[in-house]
Amino acid sequence: MEKIRIAIVKLWWLSTWWTEKFLQYIAANVSKNLFSVTYFYSDSVPYIWSDFIHPWTDIRNYEFLKKSWVNLIEYSVEYKDITKPDHPRVNTDFWNLFNENNFDVILTGRAGHIEYPFNKIKNTPIVDSIHFLWGIDNQFNISRVLHISNRSAKKWTRMGWDWSRIRIVSHPMYINYNLQNKNMLREKHLLWFVSKYIFWFHQRSSDDIYSSIPLNAYKKVESDNTAFVILGWSSLYKRQAKRLWLKNFLQIKATWDKQYIYEFLNMLDVYAHGRKDWEVNSTAMAEAMYFWLPIISHTSKINNWHIECIGNAWIVTNTIEEYADEMAKLLSNKKYYIQRKNNSYANFQEKYKWTKQIKNIEGIIIDAVKNPFPNKMRRYTYSFISNMRYLVIKMYYFVKNL
Repeated sequence: MEKIRIAIVKLWWLSTWWTEKFLQYIAANVSKNLFSVTYFYSDSVPYIWSDFIHPWTDIRNYEFLKKSWVNLIEYSVEYKDITKPDHPRVNTDFWNLFNENNFDVILTGRAGHIEYPFNKIKNTPIVDSIHFLWGIDNQFNISRVLHISNRSAKKWTRMGWDWSRIRIVSHPMYINYNLQNKNMLREKHLLWFVSKYIFWFHQRSSDDIYSSIPLNAYKKVESDNTAFVILGWSSLYKRQAKRLWLKNFLQIKATWDKQYIYEFLNMLDVYAHGRKDWEVNSTAMAEAMYFWLPIISHTSKINNWHIECIGNAWIVTNTIEEYADEMAKLLSNKKYYIQRKNNSYANFQEKYKWTKQIKNIEGIIIDAVKNPFPNKMRRYTYSFISNMRYLVIKMYYFVKNL
């Protein structure tokens, strides 16, 4: 049997953000006896009308994929133009390097709206993965759409997407780390926190996702034997810690070094998470479960898909008081703490272990190649409606940019 030829297409493919990691894990771990994988990526590029800067290529991701028999092709882009609804890439050589006829299936990860260059790929089946809900794209040849929770899939359908294309997956987590002595690592990284009970979480350095709940809750249970550590540099956390007069608080500059993050996870006691806007299916939380960490978080007014994804590995609270109560319970009840630790690791094995999820994703890709466009009349109808909506959006952007 000939190998199925997969093209993975993504801007910033080799950075270390979560959608990129999701695609990298798939590229590296699908069976090379069944699939050949070509990975099209660009480095970080500036936006027109935005000062947003995406993380750059991480050379370790490049080397990891090369060792995993992935064919890497870098294409150039001068700008991403967000003044147009499909966010075209300006001055790109992508089409000189990519020909959809050379592949059996296209795989990507997106936010869902009609987007360049996929709106120019009309014949080859596309297997999409949705990591944020923004806009609608029911293009006919989007064969299957991967969602990482049923909550995401239901909301996506209510927005006007074709539910018949949905498939549920989880992030396949490939963690390469040799567990070491916890105290030794604490001595290496935390010095005076060696003997303390450590609450911790990490997230990217952005004030937009800052949540005051974890530290406010921690203040209620703080003692000389506890500490709170954050890996990530939203200055709002540091200001809050000073305002609360926290005794043992440490904030460490954000890093994308996986081994460094794993070392920290391996020496902690509880993953005490917080995020203002929403959480979909956090890779950071999945990593915490691999290290047997009980997880505490809180709900958001926007999206709470993490409740389903993490299952009984954690408690999701609604108030500061509930959050603090869970912290206190983990501190005082050893039996309960051990139960939560065991639940956390068991949930990782069930939902995130890479071997199980890779087989699931392989099956979806094979099915998309064998039967790429089922429910043809339904697809034509949804595609027509989607195109009409897109014309309205294009008119809006045109008027806006006059």
